[in-house]
Amino acid sequence: MSKKYAWLITALFCVFIFGFGAALLISPDRDFSEQENRYLAKFEAPTLSTLKSGEFMKDFEQYVIDQFPLRDEWIQMKAWCERLVGKQENNGVYLGTDGQTLFAQYTKPSQEDLSKRVSYVNQLGANVDVPVYFALIPDKSYVWADRLPDRAPLVDDGSTIQDAMELTGEDVTYIDLRGKLTGDDVFYRTDHHWSLFGAFQGYQALTQAMGVDTVTPDGEPTMVSDAFYGTTYSSSGAGWVKPDQMYTWVSEEGITVTAYPKGEPEPGVLYDKSFLEKKDKYAMYLGGNKPLAVVENPQAEGGKLLVLRDSYSDSLAPFLAQSYQEVHLFDVRYNLTSVKEYVEEHDIDQVLVLFSASNFSTESNLFVMSR
Repeated sequence: MSKKYAWLITALFCVFIFGFGAALLISPDRDFSEQENRYLAKFEAPTLSTLKSGEFMKDFEQYVIDQFPLRDEWIQMKAWCERLVGKQENNGVYLGTDGQTLFAQYTKPSQEDLSKRVSYVNQLGANVDVPVYFALIPDKSYVWADRLPDRAPLVDDGSTIQDAMELTGEDVTYIDLRGKLTGDDVFYRTDHHWSLFGAFQGYQALTQAMGVDTVTPDGEPTMVSDAFYGTTYSSSGAGWVKPDQMYTWVSEEGITVTAYPKGEPEPGVLYDKSFLEKKDKYAMYLGGNKPLAVVENPQAEGGKLLVLRDSYSDSLAPFLAQSYQEVHLFDVRYNLTSVKEYVEEHDIDQVLVLFSASNFSTESNLFVMSR
């Protein structure tokens, strides 16, 4: 190695270390990362207590990581490098063979764990005197298996749904959604949720199984955004992936929504389009997650439906409102009310337990259903 070359390497090293260090000091801190969809660590001045405990260094390390200059660009560069060397996964996300579809890794629950989870649904069926239906929404990696990279290990093979069907008791009717979601647009490419079109196909299968009329909305779907980047994108670092489009279809006319974000009733909306200006655009449907929301449509033919659900039902609710006069959306993540008492108090006619296979396999509050 020549002396000039050694000096060049040393100079570059110093520029990198001290240059980025200076940039870190000079650049204003960011509060939120749009790409990662999370709040970033802020600098906390040391105290004697945090210095002695080591908490200051731990927090300072996270601060430097989060506020590092050009952080988003470095994350995207890492994802590109992973792709160039042929790696299938980056930060828990698979890149599809089309170069545009992102898959979050799916972890199948153990048979013992799944049996316990389904037992809560079975207990619900035994507790109430109305029909109880149960369905798991297959993961995107099951529906779009043809887009997965070769031999991707952590994907949905349909066995969780098959096992859940076999564990379902006689007081509950299982609705198999496998094979019901078809086409190139039933999921978002950058998010784990089903799209409006996937939700409509799910609505068709569910209402047919539950014996109520399936209503196709008037007119054509309306695109309300062409700039949706979902949570899977936020984890991937795949900055080259194109955004998804979002649509509405069911008219809000004649439909009222009552939300219970803090236990007391408040006027709600079917579509809160203010979220279209934010990162979490999926929260446009019903305004995001709430412990309870009731959607009413006096013109519908069906009675009262209680849905024990996750966020997939937010985009499903407008369709259900065409078939039921009342749709009660009960989120066990935030609502610990006795389901049995709720059914009796509100004269519910049917109960639907609807979760994505992934959420049902991980949600810690499913026991609420058995109360």
